[in-house]
Amino acid sequence: MAAETFDLNPSDLNRSDPGPSAHGSPAHSSPAPDWLGPESLSWRYSGDWRTILLGPWVGLVQLSLPGLGAGVVEHSAFYTEPWDRFLRSVPQIAGVVYDGPRSAAEGHRIRDLHTTIKGVDDKGRRYHALDPEVFFWAHATISEVVVKMIDLFDHPITSAEKDQLFAESVRIWRNYGMSDRPLPPNRAALDEYFKHVYANVLEKTPAVAEFIRLSAEPASMAQPWLPQPVWRALAPIVTKSMWRFGVGLLEPETRETLGLTWTNSDERGLRQVAAIIRTTWPMLPRPVRYMPRAKTGFRRTGWPRPARM
Repeated sequence: MAAETFDLNPSDLNRSDPGPSAHGSPAHSSPAPDWLGPESLSWRYSGDWRTILLGPWVGLVQLSLPGLGAGVVEHSAFYTEPWDRFLRSVPQIAGVVYDGPRSAAEGHRIRDLHTTIKGVDDKGRRYHALDPEVFFWAHATISEVVVKMIDLFDHPITSAEKDQLFAESVRIWRNYGMSDRPLPPNRAALDEYFKHVYANVLEKTPAVAEFIRLSAEPASMAQPWLPQPVWRALAPIVTKSMWRFGVGLLEPETRETLGLTWTNSDERGLRQVAAIIRTTWPMLPRPVRYMPRAKTGFRRTGWPRPARM
């Protein structure tokens, strides 16, 4: 199924007005939200700390979307505290997965934080964070982190698992109270959507150009939880592998768009580090492997069931 089947094109992704369907009009109303539990793959993997290692990939693909990149630059402290912004967002998004009956309330709260994020980008295009297609790109890429994390750091992901995670991502999406208009009908259509956006929509926005520059100078990105001298010593070690994951997981077309290089040596290094993480991670105590928001959910309704391989 081609991406155009569900009306995805660059002008859609940068429309200035989200329209009446942004919060769910009768024409595009969403089913009632529900929430996930221990039986879901999202419950098992979304709160896994390994997903944080793919933060640079999320940054690259999100900031390359014109409307989203412009909103981040103009309406956040992106230039002065990019890490702090990222780490503030993670627990809030995790709440839409792990907060049970309150998942929809958390999703609506996150949505409403974006009401005033609108303006005109550097090329004169109007944008609004609550354009359903822009909001969906953020959701789709965050959901795709779980798929990529499993495949890279846990086990080769199966088609059935990808289908299940897609179905669960639809349920998570509906907790934001957004229009169903941008939802692909199935995982295969989602894959076509990703191909289309990677090849035809993403561009080297000022936001992603600055992100690339900052990533080359990681010590310059202040950390709210560490003294600056400590961070200066740790930054090159911490960020080197994360940046490798970020660039390595991009599609070749996107790397070319962003002017990023990738060599066979880079690929070997990525696979070696991933293999070490995959082997050693199960040796850690289970509580250490999960984020606080996930553990709160587990205490409420039970830890996720063991994976069936």
